[in-house]
Amino acid sequence: MICTPHIYDTINVMKKVWIYKRKNINGWWVGWYESGKRKAKTLPSKELAKHYKHIKYTQLNSDVFTGQVSADRSQMLDEYREAKKVQGITEGTLYEIALSLRNFERLVGQCSSKQITQNIIDKFILQRGSEVKRPTLNKDIRNLKTFVNWCRENRYLNGAIKIKELKEDERPVKSLNDIQIKKLLIEAEPYPSIKMRILLVLGTGLRRGDIESLKINDIDFEKNFVTTAGTDNPTLDFFCFFT
Repeated sequence: MICTPHIYDTINVMKKVWIYKRKNINGWWVGWYESGKRKAKTLPSKELAKHYKHIKYTQLNSDVFTGQVSADRSQMLDEYREAKKVQGITEGTLYEIALSLRNFERLVGQCSSKQITQNIIDKFILQRGSEVKRPTLNKDIRNLKTFVNWCRENRYLNGAIKIKELKEDERPVKSLNDIQIKKLLIEAEPYPSIKMRILLVLGTGLRRGDIESLKINDIDFEKNFVTTAGTDNPTLDFFCFFT
């Protein structure tokens, strides 16, 4: 006797998530069953409730739903914005993300989920790199990477896409000449506390954080040195001599 395996339609085992209103109670509710118990979560708007429904549906059915979901550009962007709002991202950060995604669309076109590939990502980085300096490019790469990771978590993209920030050139250290130092001290004359900080920098080479945390008993006026705790390892003391 040959046993043939049963083929189940995954639709029949998908766990359901629904949206509903409660009488005389503000907000929209998302409901679902988990481990045999009914659960619910309230959201302030219907749009946020729809977005949370999508997230919860993906979470509940992760064991039976493994394929890539096809979605157009507007659907992905709208859901991504709502996801960031749920996380409490500030308007300023949302604006920076929107700018990066707008540049992405400008250079490679309005891509659906199936059109966003490694080649498209690389094309954007190359073209955007010819327009802006490396720090600005890396900011766009970070925002795009966050968007791609979100798409991957929601199965809009597969896991084959890799995005990595580019190495930035080290900025040359610029030091002040004698004329600039004298001018700086003259400008600081009306502000004793600022002038004191400048003199400490010039005389000891301490960083701003070390200077701000200095106490009077850290200074040995007889031996002319300053004791300061290391920023990376507070248990170590560093000695800076001054004249």
